[in-house]
Amino acid sequence: MPDVNPQSSPAEPYASGFSPTPCDQSSVGAVVVAYFPDGEFEDRLRRLLPQVSEVLVVDNTPEGNCKERLKAMGRRLHVADLGTNVGVAAALNHGLKWAVESQHRWLLTLDQDTLCYPDMVQTLLKVQASCALEPAIVGANYFDPRSGRTEVPEQGNDWLEQITVITSGSLIDVAVADSVGGFREDYFIDQLDHEFCLRVRRHGRRVIMSRKPLMSHSIGGPAGTYVPLWGPVPHHAALRKYYITRNSLVTIADYWRNEPGWCARRLTRLLLGLGLIAVLESDRVAKVRAFAAGAVDGVRRRMGPCRWRSLYA
Repeated sequence: MPDVNPQSSPAEPYASGFSPTPCDQSSVGAVVVAYFPDGEFEDRLRRLLPQVSEVLVVDNTPEGNCKERLKAMGRRLHVADLGTNVGVAAALNHGLKWAVESQHRWLLTLDQDTLCYPDMVQTLLKVQASCALEPAIVGANYFDPRSGRTEVPEQGNDWLEQITVITSGSLIDVAVADSVGGFREDYFIDQLDHEFCLRVRRHGRRVIMSRKPLMSHSIGGPAGTYVPLWGPVPHHAALRKYYITRNSLVTIADYWRNEPGWCARRLTRLLLGLGLIAVLESDRVAKVRAFAAGAVDGVRRRMGPCRWRSLYA
């Protein structure tokens, strides 16, 4: 992946006053999953709103805090206050149901901390329309400010086919997503984007990604360790290590016949991640225990919210 100079990163269009050509807003709704959103959340939503017909914020924050914060942002922004943390997958399915009922053709799924560039939706729609594969999911290439890199190289065609893409920045065919059952709610959090893409592919549809960076997005927390030739290792708390391990193992078990290469790479990455935890990360003991707990529950297929109370400390 090429190095990107932060001084000339894709975030510059905001500074230069770039204004994108309007896209077909009526076909696209967006869902943003919120969980204790930070103070810049409203600003990120303001950058998103002009690009889509409507935005639904699904608030997973216990007792909610988004309705009051966002009530002045206009009628095209809606808030679903769930009152408790039901998990990312259930929140996304709430957004999918809303998109079906609102008759949106496409649903843009976003994390609360993703910064969309002004031409994001327009570019995703153009990429989808120009792709002969008729993709059901169009992911967005992104610039990671922590690593100073884009997820995939910008050089080449406008798009490239992928096996999986991350949830944030994905333009999803609403009818296809509904027909395959939406996101797996028993995953709760982590790896649900990969499983969803694999399931869409199992049903004969394709997944692609734009080569043009369309958002600023980072994986994991800010305190990750830098490993030469590997890059920054995403920092996750012990509880997240549990979900990553458990859900990865279940995904591998379910899809190794259909996607053997992807599953082999995922398993290798998971095991290498365990080695990095043991050698480089802070809270090693807690994270190794979380990995072990996730492995046990993955083999047993004990899904849903984590039942290991010691991991919530």
